[in-house]
This record gives sequence, structure tokens and C-alpha cells, in this order.
Amino acid sequence: MVARLAYAYVRLLLALELLLLFLTVVLNVDVLLGAGRLYAGHGRVLFYTAFGMAVPVFFLAKERNVWKNEFMACPMWLRIATVALMVYGFIVGFLGDELVSANGTAIVSSAWGGAAMPLFFEGMSLVVLYAWASSRSAEDTEFIKRVRLSAISLVACLAFVVSRRLGYWR
Repeated sequence: MVARLAYAYVRLLLALELLLLFLTVVLNVDVLLGAGRLYAGHGRVLFYTAFGMAVPVFFLAKERNVWKNEFMACPMWLRIATVALMVYGFIVGFLGDELVSANGTAIVSSAWGGAAMPLFFEGMSLVVLYAWASSRSAEDTEFIKRVRLSAISLVACLAFVVSRRLGYWR
């Protein structure tokens, strides 16, 4: 029973991660097309949500070595997509301010960099969740322990968000 709930939790996180990935890609397309209206209204929320999703997913990783364990357990197409998302998110999000054209103007706008940065976190979260959702070891006590820690960290992240919205953190 507990193992079923643990796998349901992982599958729920995977569904939320896929939705978050889709929304972040839509946000990037919006910024690249020059509109930027979605980023102005929802960019910060999507960034914090992507980072907040990465925290509980981190507790699911085996031995905290995602590259060795979960990354290698995923199919090749997902590994390529993850590396592409992480490289894109890193180059545009983290190094975007450093990229300047020959005449000294910035190549990457702050909106584009802010929209791309969550993709850096979402790629590895997707790999960890996919690896656990496709695994078949339902009676693994270590998995249940990791899910418990992940759920506690998710509740802590949600408590932080709610307390911030209520004005306790300024």
C-alpha cells in the first residue's frame, strides 16, 4: 500500500514537471517572439516553481549522483533532450548577461535569460522522475524512504510559499 502511494506521488510529480516544462517552453517562445507579456506576468512564478520542484526531486535521487544512476537509466532521446535543455538554460540563463554583440549591446535580454533559466533545473528533475516512474522495484524500502524525505521537503517548500504570500517573509 505504501509503495503504491509512493509511486503515485512520483507519477504526480512527473505530471506536474511535464506541465511546468510545457509552460516554460511556451514562456520562452513568447519571449523569443518579442511579446514578453507572459514573462512579465508569470516569469518569476515559473522560476520559483521550477526551483521549488527541483528540491523535492533532489531527495529522490539515488546516492545524489543523478548522472550515474537516473540519467543512465533513461532512454537516449530523454538524455539528449535533458542535455539540450540544460545547455540552453545555462548558456542563455546564466551566461546571457555576458554575451554581447560586436557593438557592445547585449545579445540576450533579461526576459529571455529569465525565461530560459528554469529549463536548467527542469531537465534533471525530469530525468529523475522518469527514471523512478519507469522503475519496477515497488518494494524497495530505500525508495519509500526517499519519497518520504521528498514529500517532507515538498511540504516545507509549500509552507514557505504560503507564509511568504501571507506576508511573514518580507
